[in-house]
Amino acid sequence: MKKVWNVAIYTRVSTDKKEQSESIPAQIQSLKKWLIEKSSNDKEQIYKLQQIYKDQGFSGSNFKRESFIKMKKDIENGKINMVLTRDLSRFARNYITAGYYLEDYFKNKGVRFVSVLDNVDTIDEVDDIVPFKNILNEMYIKDCSRRTRDGLKQRMIRGSSIASRPLYGYKFHEVHDENVKIIKLIPREDETTKVVKKIFELYIQGFGMGRIATYLNDKGIAPPSALIKNFSRSKFKLWNNNTIRSILTNPKYAGIMVQGRWRKVSYKINKVRPTPKDQWIIGGEFKGIVSKETFEIVQELIKKRSKGFRHKGGNTHLFSGVLKCNECGGSMSYRGDFKGYKCTNSQMGGGRCIAHSIKEEYLIKKIKEDIKRNIYKLNNKKNFYNLAELKVKKNSDYKRKLKDIDKELQILDSKFQRIYFDNLSGIINERNFKSLITCIENQQQRLISKRKDIENLYLNYNYKEKIYCQYKIQIDKILNFEEIDRFIIESLIDKIIVSENKITKEKNIDVYYKFKEPISIMNPPQHV
Repeated sequence: MKKVWNVAIYTRVSTDKKEQSESIPAQIQSLKKWLIEKSSNDKEQIYKLQQIYKDQGFSGSNFKRESFIKMKKDIENGKINMVLTRDLSRFARNYITAGYYLEDYFKNKGVRFVSVLDNVDTIDEVDDIVPFKNILNEMYIKDCSRRTRDGLKQRMIRGSSIASRPLYGYKFHEVHDENVKIIKLIPREDETTKVVKKIFELYIQGFGMGRIATYLNDKGIAPPSALIKNFSRSKFKLWNNNTIRSILTNPKYAGIMVQGRWRKVSYKINKVRPTPKDQWIIGGEFKGIVSKETFEIVQELIKKRSKGFRHKGGNTHLFSGVLKCNECGGSMSYRGDFKGYKCTNSQMGGGRCIAHSIKEEYLIKKIKEDIKRNIYKLNNKKNFYNLAELKVKKNSDYKRKLKDIDKELQILDSKFQRIYFDNLSGIINERNFKSLITCIENQQQRLISKRKDIENLYLNYNYKEKIYCQYKIQIDKILNFEEIDRFIIESLIDKIIVSENKITKEKNIDVYYKFKEPISIMNPPQHV
């Protein structure tokens, strides 16, 4: 009896681009032709084309392809016992997985695998050359991944955004510098920029991230995902803690082009992991939605509040994180039923501490009086402003030096491309190619390192120059405050120690001031 082969033709292209998508019909046509010729020449076996599977827009290292999975199901159900593909690279570019299918899976399922251009037919023993071709395929995809990554890195260094969509509150603006396209971020001229500013403002006022999200949802403000095409509120939900945190902690909102904060684990694995801060790529400055000073204040508050306490509504209470118990040194947290603060350790039981407590209303009255008394002891406003300048010195060379380095990097990129194509064309041999590439890469590393040093100096200068005005605003607010808020507490007070006279039960409050810059330059921390 003749052997019947139920054939599946499998085709794949890695992108949806027109020129690649048109190669699928070409693959199918050549495989059908092979099948007809095989049927004519092989009278001992019958070939029946059962199904054509087409995967478009999937890389060869990704095995979670829609048609590939469907083909596997058909194999499992006994519908297919022969897989026909043009070459191994259409089937897979991952050596380990390709080897598994060819040398294990297909054998166990009784499936014959044919790769036409590679002359591989598993009806015989798997050819020894197959593993080597698999290795070459994997080397190719690894090399493509590395070159893509290097190209993206150069774009990031030049300050060009590599994101597929602009950040919430921004839009893309294309510029050309020395014939090199650079994608810049500029603030949108709509409500989204106001929303970003409001988020930072509310956080400084003492709102927690959860409460900010609730506030925006109650106002009916659409979340960032609403800017995505085909947005559905039910699908993308609403504002949440994570969305608020991602905005508050992203340096781009302060006009600093920081990229590379997340990195793909490898070219085979789509998972990402955070990149160490010293490996972030800073590609210059642009117009931010909030000031750098505001951004820095928020980062300090996030750090501080992570150690403090919050109630279930997500709001930070006025004295959260600064009140300490004199008896045990523990923190004091807000109790809604008491309308004040109690020692956390005393609430845990076990005799850890006595029940120290203090009413919030009484605390506000006493602290307000104490702050006003101490503020007036400080020097006049003019001295504050002088200190706020922080001895800013202009150095216009920084920007010019950065531009010069960027030009040198562009020249090296062009050299790299020319050498690469010369090698492919056989103009230079492999030995000279490797030598030249190593030389260029060393020059690039030196320039990148030099650029980073100059950039840090430049950013530091710009930061100081711009925060001068911000400091003046904050100083005015501190010196002329009428009511206590979280900004006043967090700007002036390091900690408040609460104690109690064991006989009279009278509350004692000791305030430790810290006076953030520029005030701290004039007055070291003092005990009042």
